[in-house]
Amino acid sequence: MMGADLKAERERQGLTIQDIERETSIRAAYIQALEQGDYNALPNEVYVKGFIRSYAGFLHMDTEKLVQEYREAIHGADVGPIQKANPETTSLVNESAPFSSGSDFRERVEKSSKKQMIFMAVATVVIAFVGSIYYFFGDDPNAEKPAQTAQQNVAQQPQTQAQNPASGQNPQAQNSASTQNGQPAAQQPVQTIGNTANASAGQADVTAKFTGRCWIQAIADGKVIYEGTVEANQTLRWTGKKEVIVTAGNAGAIDVTYNGQHVGKLGKEGIVVEKKFSNGKIEDVK
Repeated sequence: MMGADLKAERERQGLTIQDIERETSIRAAYIQALEQGDYNALPNEVYVKGFIRSYAGFLHMDTEKLVQEYREAIHGADVGPIQKANPETTSLVNESAPFSSGSDFRERVEKSSKKQMIFMAVATVVIAFVGSIYYFFGDDPNAEKPAQTAQQNVAQQPQTQAQNPASGQNPQAQNSASTQNGQPAAQQPVQTIGNTANASAGQADVTAKFTGRCWIQAIADGKVIYEGTVEANQTLRWTGKKEVIVTAGNAGAIDVTYNGQHVGKLGKEGIVVEKKFSNGKIEDVK
């Protein structure tokens, strides 16, 4: 039995249910239900498969074998194996090796944070150095006139042009720069999220950066293009002609950019969410 195998391996490694909850972000009640085979206490099948993969992966067990055992218990012994997602439809960067233990998980997160701090410090020094060179050696009064003229031209552009995506300009940048009689132009209400051209064309471009371990499923235009457990410091991108539906087993571990605009976390740590990205909008799937 799938649940009994998970419990036996957990106890063999000297781990408690609370240890698994802390390292996988799966609620303790769901972990206990999995081990006892109480499927009525568990959410949708899609979520349960993600829980099994996260739990079994942390214990270094055969995740697909256990998922198949779960599907056979739900649908019968004649159910076919799960089809793997086509890797060509998904972009994956910054791959990392599986975690060997919970301490390895925490250590890798701490190392990543230190690297980011070092990178930011180096970038700040480089920017300051380049700026000082420009200040002392590139201060040409004649060179400032074209830049000032360009700023005045942008400020005098009609507001209707600032709203036209075909002009190649950033609508928000033009709205903030344009003025009328020395007063800021009225801001237009934002109707869509992200790139206006993509939204008007009905396209959905979703980029997900993972800050922690998370099971994820992505469906583009009704087709499953990715399903699996993603480790921290990885980035995935999915594109649909009309829509992309994302199901996350740990909403607090996924940071989303939609049609070029940063959206942020999909929810809190350990929470399962299902979001639909279409027509420049983000909606909960009911």
